Amino acid sequence: MYHVTAYDNEGKKLLDEPLQAESDAEAREKGLSLLAEKEYLQLPYRIVHTSGRLVAFNSHKGKGPQ
Repeated sequence: MYHVTAYDNEGKKLLDEPLQAESDAEAREKGLSLLAEKEYLQLPYRIVHTSGRLVAFNSHKGKGPQ
């Protein structure tokens, strides 16, 4: 079992869904497809196995000076 989570640039959770897959590769493919469908690929996200193993990750880019 895997889990996909996406955040806006302020850290608010936008997506938090379980993901059924047989392998890390399948979880990555399904997770990235879901993120693309929701137009969240440019935002911070993570796809993890329930054991805590990180499958895919896009970090927060940080804010520029205000």
